[in-house]
Amino acid sequence: MRTQGELTLPGEELAVIEEFMTGDGTYEQNGIVRAAVVGKIFYDMLNRKSNVLGFKKIIFQHLKKAKYVIGIVNSIKEDSALVSIVGIEERGLASPISAYLHISQISNKKINNVTDAIKIGDVIKAKLLSYTFPLALTIKMKDLGVIYARCSRCGYLLIKQDENNLKCQRCGNIEQRKIGSYMVKKGGN
Repeated sequence: MRTQGELTLPGEELAVIEEFMTGDGTYEQNGIVRAAVVGKIFYDMLNRKSNVLGFKKIIFQHLKKAKYVIGIVNSIKEDSALVSIVGIEERGLASPISAYLHISQISNKKINNVTDAIKIGDVIKAKLLSYTFPLALTIKMKDLGVIYARCSRCGYLLIKQDENNLKCQRCGNIEQRKIGSYMVKKGGN
């Protein structure tokens, strides 16, 4: 029998059928309980079941509990943006999860185009609206929005100037964004 919480790969032996029955993420082959997915081993001693908690399942459990996520805007269409979720609250993810941000979930004010509030490459603080694919995001709330952005002219870091505008410290370019509460301010954060 393997150790509780240990990482396992599909096909690896977890126990014999006389010790534990198959549970989530496992299967039985010739009297041996084996892992069906990549994940962590969990032995249910009460029901005598061998389980493997797959990483997707673990990530979705964290997503459901999360107050916010951190994402990078990958592409923009007329009415939506594709975002790669790279962090759950203060914890980074090993591999990004895809999500989308609809124009109606960007601001309480009317905006005509997604690029009026966010741009490709912006790092945003967002909240999940759904926990099934495709994952939907919102940045409507006051503390959500762009938290890191670069100038579209010269690529230098943009600094918060006021509630809606960011200014490039190198070329002086002023850009409009839906700014989150942790946006870089002049003189630090």
